Amino acid sequence: MNRIIYLSSVILFFLNFKIYSQENKSQINNLSHSISFGWSNPITLIRSITDPNQQEKIGILIDYQLYDIEGEFYRFHLKFSPFYSKPTFNFRNFLISVQKGKKILQKENFNFGHGLGPYFRCNIFRGQQASGTQVFWSSDYYGLGMEYAMFFDYKIKENLYLNLILNLNIGIHQYYDASIVNSQEYWGLRIANQQLISIALKKQL
Repeated sequence: MNRIIYLSSVILFFLNFKIYSQENKSQINNLSHSISFGWSNPITLIRSITDPNQQEKIGILIDYQLYDIEGEFYRFHLKFSPFYSKPTFNFRNFLISVQKGKKILQKENFNFGHGLGPYFRCNIFRGQQASGTQVFWSSDYYGLGMEYAMFFDYKIKENLYLNLILNLNIGIHQYYDASIVNSQEYWGLRIANQQLISIALKKQL
């Protein structure tokens, strides 16, 4: 009797495992993903035309999305503005965000959706190496908060889209009061929208 119960348990285990594997494989097959490369700060570049002291010009956007057939997705979002201001190399407004979102409207030639998730931002810089001195990467102006994003994809050709992203960020940020002799560090609630609009090419993989 015990052998029959044991054998039945083994059969049920492998049967359930097979069913679970098939369902899991089906879920994996229903997933798709995309990647976008583009320009993270076109408004900043326009402002730099009238402001000769504006050093930050070109911003870089890298955006990866993993989503299912129901239109829900997870998104990894990276933005920064590299430039060289002698003697320092900078990654200004370096921001990483992970979001969960959903497509609201999906048509043949365009998609529209939104997402929400946490972000981390800072400025990263590295001084120029001089003879006999060691140079390290440094960072400042840290921030943590939530990012809300809306996106619009317009189909250019098969599996290639023009991707327009609007980001709204709010969180706790580090800043300095330079009005006093010794600059004082503070942390406070701030809106971080230096990269409000991004434009990119999106490739469906």
